[in-house]
Amino acid sequence: MTGLFKRTRELIKSPNGVDKRRTLMTATLSTQTTHLMNDGWLPKSIAAYVDEIFNDEQLSDETMQAILSKAWLEAHRVGSHLFTKMYVAGFHRGGVPATDRLEMLYAILGMTVSSANFVKMTKLGHWPTRFENKNADLYYLHIENMAECQDYLEFVKQVAFMMRLKHHTWNGIRSKYETSHQLDKVIDNQLRYYLSKPVVDLVKRDQLTQGDVAEKIVQLTGTPVSYPKANFHNRGVVDNSHVKMAMPGYHLELIFNAQGDIISMWPALEAHQTVTKSGALVFSEEQTDYSLSELQMIANTESTNYANAGGQIHQSLDVKPANRHAGLESDLRNYAKSKF
Repeated sequence: MTGLFKRTRELIKSPNGVDKRRTLMTATLSTQTTHLMNDGWLPKSIAAYVDEIFNDEQLSDETMQAILSKAWLEAHRVGSHLFTKMYVAGFHRGGVPATDRLEMLYAILGMTVSSANFVKMTKLGHWPTRFENKNADLYYLHIENMAECQDYLEFVKQVAFMMRLKHHTWNGIRSKYETSHQLDKVIDNQLRYYLSKPVVDLVKRDQLTQGDVAEKIVQLTGTPVSYPKANFHNRGVVDNSHVKMAMPGYHLELIFNAQGDIISMWPALEAHQTVTKSGALVFSEEQTDYSLSELQMIANTESTNYANAGGQIHQSLDVKPANRHAGLESDLRNYAKSKF
C-alpha cells in the first residue's frame, strides 16, 4: 500500500463497520487498491474509492462482500458516479493539472495510437462477458438505462472542462477563456468518439428513436435537447435529412436520420470487433473490412464537443481537429469521408 495517503492506509488496516470479517476486508481492499495504483489512479482517486465504501451506511459483516463487489465494478464502469468521483478527486483548476488528469485517464484506459492513426483503448472490456473474464485491468463503456445517463453526462462535462483547461488560456480575472489554442493531439481528438459510445449503444440496444431520446432527456434533466446544424453529418445524404441532437450542456451529440434512427460509427465498428482471451475489445482498422454503408456511418458519426457552445473555442477544439488534413483523425475515418 506504499504511495497511498496515511488515512487511506489506516482505513484499510482497521476497517470500520465490520467485525468478524475484518481480516478479509483488509485483504480485499489491499488487493483492490494495489490494482488501482497499477492502473494509474492517483492516491487522491484511490482515497475517494475507499471513502465511498466506508461511507456506505449499510456496511456490515453481512453486506461487506456485496458492497466491495459493487464498488469495484462501478470503479471500472467509465462515467459512473463513483468513476467520476475518483476522476475529479482533489483536482485543482489549471492547464497543467488538467493535462495530468487527462493523461491519467489515458493510462487507465490504455489509450494508444496505431500506425493507422487509430486510437485504441486497449483496456476496454466487453461488457457482456465481464464476469467470464476476471481481468482486473479492464474498464467498460456501458450505460444500463437512461437513469445512468445523467451521471455519464456529468463525467463528459468534467472531461470537456479539463480539455478546455488544457488547450486554452485562463485570464484569471474575469474567470473566462480569452484565447483558444488549437487542439493538436491525436488522443485528445479521438477520445471524443469513445465518449459517445455508451449512449449510442444504449439507444441502439433499447431501439430508441430521436423522439424517444429527446423525451427521455427532458424527463431526466429538465432541459430540452437542441438541434445545431448538421452540415458535417450529411455526407452522401442527398436531401441533407440527418439531424444533430445536442444533449444539455452541448457536449454529447447524437445523429439521427429522417426515420429517427441513430447514425453512428459504433454499429459499424462493433460489426467488425473481436474479443481477446482476456475480454478486451479490438476494432478493425482495415478499410476493406467495411461496406460502403458502414463507411457512410463512420463518415457521418456523432462526436463529443469539448466547447460549451459554438464559436471560436468550438472551432479550435471540435471542428478544425476533425478536418481530414489536420492529421488527428484515423486513416479509416478519413477514408470514409473521402468516399462521400
